Amino acid sequence: MNLLLSFDQLMDVLGANPLRWSGVILGTVCGSMLVLHYLVRTLNDGRYAWQRRLRLRLGVAPGKRIGELRWWLLSLHLLVWPLVAYLLLRIWGLHDEGRGLVSALFSHGLTVGSVTVVPGKLLFGLLAFMVLFTFTRWLKKKIEYDWLTLAGIEHSTREAVGTLFGYATFIIAAIIGLSSAGLDFTKLAIVAGALSVGVGFGLQTIVNNFVSGLILMFERPVRSGDYVFVGQTQGFVRKIRIRSTEIESWDRETIIVPNSDLLNSHLRNLNLRDQYGRITIPIGVAYGSDTELVRRTLLEVALGHPGVIREGQVRDLGDPSVLFVDFGDSSLNFELRAYVFESTKRLAVASDLRFAIDAAFRKAGIDIPFPQRDVWVRGLPAQPAAAPVPTSEADGP
Repeated sequence: MNLLLSFDQLMDVLGANPLRWSGVILGTVCGSMLVLHYLVRTLNDGRYAWQRRLRLRLGVAPGKRIGELRWWLLSLHLLVWPLVAYLLLRIWGLHDEGRGLVSALFSHGLTVGSVTVVPGKLLFGLLAFMVLFTFTRWLKKKIEYDWLTLAGIEHSTREAVGTLFGYATFIIAAIIGLSSAGLDFTKLAIVAGALSVGVGFGLQTIVNNFVSGLILMFERPVRSGDYVFVGQTQGFVRKIRIRSTEIESWDRETIIVPNSDLLNSHLRNLNLRDQYGRITIPIGVAYGSDTELVRRTLLEVALGHPGVIREGQVRDLGDPSVLFVDFGDSSLNFELRAYVFESTKRLAVASDLRFAIDAAFRKAGIDIPFPQRDVWVRGLPAQPAAAPVPTSEADGP
């Protein structure tokens, strides 16, 4: 007996008992789909060790779902169930109907009005897009986290290159997918030209942010990890995307800032050139205090803090300084100015120095005054003197 049966012979074998074989096919396909859905669900959760290793190899962060798996399942359903329908028609002897189904799905298509839709081409285009998108996404992660890291390129540059590569390859994959689906780009160009003016006015803000994102990635006035001030917003830059930038505040809030705001408004970046910063602490002492003692005490406190830069530690940055800035109404006003190693820790260093200054001034006998005012009320009538209280002998002891 020939082990290699032709397709028609196989159909004859299956058609010998159509009810039984229909049940076998439906049961096998349904069982396989249930297993696939279970594997996708557990893979998204990383339930098993081999799934966690696979997620790590694909560059998927822990707790993050793999969005492409849903599209793969949808594509698989669209491919398998028409095949099952064709097999069932052949098993039950409906050869012409089966051929008509295949022709409608993959050759002639379905005509709706004046539009002809070929589901097979659409499915092929979707599969082509999914394959290319999955591959380019994996390649983007390899470039950003592996190859550019080995080349010694800093994190912000790797992130910019990865983002641009991701958007470029997504557009290429979309074009190839649409071409595979049978889309006529000539007609699409005509429609796009007719709608370009209206869409341009409607999407000018999005286009502005998109172009601003490209400028940010090439000029790099901000990078991931920088501490910036944009209008009333301040915080750490976490992610620079093509349309907007994610900024995380000290309260752990994520603020989405359009990229155009970073270019059109005054932007303060504490870490653009280096991580160093400066603090200024104003302080007043009582009149009559020894100003030279005040100066020495403030310098000793500043030089004793490990977060303060001293002469020779950093090029072009010197020791802390004390300035006698003014004769105030109630105090002699000084300013302690010092450079710190990390600008993002300025508040903590300034707080430590204020605690230390208060303790040092108490020890040295230097008073920190507070404003005092004498209030004189004029124009009030004089109050009569209180009459003496009469006493009697009965009130005596």
